[in-house]
Amino acid sequence: MSDTIDHQNAERLAALLQILVAATPEEETAVPIDMLDGYLTALICGPVVVTPIQAMDALFGEDWADALDEQDATEEFMSVLHERWNEIADSLEPEALAANPEAMQLTPLITEFDEATKADLLSQGVLTAEQLEQLPPNGLMWVEGFMQAVDDFEEAWYIFDSESEEAQMLDAMLMSVAAVAMAPGEQREAYIAEAYDEGEEVDQDVLLDDALFSAQDLRLFWIQQSDDEAANDDAGPDA
Repeated sequence: MSDTIDHQNAERLAALLQILVAATPEEETAVPIDMLDGYLTALICGPVVVTPIQAMDALFGEDWADALDEQDATEEFMSVLHERWNEIADSLEPEALAANPEAMQLTPLITEFDEATKADLLSQGVLTAEQLEQLPPNGLMWVEGFMQAVDDFEEAWYIFDSESEEAQMLDAMLMSVAAVAMAPGEQREAYIAEAYDEGEEVDQDVLLDDALFSAQDLRLFWIQQSDDEAANDDAGPDA
């Protein structure tokens, strides 16, 4: 992967996001930075032009800035959020993706818990052994954010006849992303058997890597759809 992350900015974004997480009512699910990052990425990949503020409204409700306002942190939050938005957009620049489709350009913000980190958390008493077992698989929260954005704007995403080549391509790419969130079991094994060569070792990291490539492919897919639509409009009704 290309390292397109300003780590200091990402750390500040995560810290400020904790203000919103802390203000989340108990009956609602808090949005971690992984989920926010996946949501932003889907918006940039997708067919509609939106802004980071619209993402915040969708994820946190229209009053999301209140908790930040109380700490006079809204302006800084918007600054670091836009910085991250621009990083994602730069990594998904269509010409670079098309020029080298085998290269991983996307660098997601994903919280990883390797064995050393887990051991530290356990020894420090931050998490119990039971809680460690309940940590989400690598990339799960990022993918949940990505797919939520697709669902939130489904009228713009699912515009093709179900039998069309475009619909089948779109479904395949989205399934590749969604596979990261599949729990171990029959559904996951059936997907792997269909999507991968027999005998190929497919673990969570392989699924995540392929999901990120699919996100890049989705960016090019929707650019192509936009270009085709523009060409048809230019050709006129008799084309």
